[in-house]
Amino acid sequence: MKDLVRTFLLGGALSVLAGGAIAKQVENLHCDTTKCAFDEELGPSQTKTFNGYCDGYTNTKYNSNMVCHAVKGMTCSELIFLDKHWQCMCTNWETKEQHTTIDVYCQDPNE
Repeated sequence: MKDLVRTFLLGGALSVLAGGAIAKQVENLHCDTTKCAFDEELGPSQTKTFNGYCDGYTNTKYNSNMVCHAVKGMTCSELIFLDKHWQCMCTNWETKEQHTTIDVYCQDPNE
């Protein structure tokens, strides 16, 4: 019986940890100026989705943009515009963590 309880406790703990790891696979990047540069970390063999938002602006595909910079050993998908935000997905193919920059551009509302 003790082994069964330990198994359930271990399984529950692993489920919580796995849920936390999954939650970190999407980064919402909020920008409230005309340009924001985000330094993002990807772990070994990690894929992460980046969503770029212009806060305080009417965010459309015509007055905003995002650039996902892939470093050596990393690939980033083509940029797409979804309902009021930009999105790309980057994968780190290396066996060590790497950093990349994601730029979010927002049009000045006074222009």
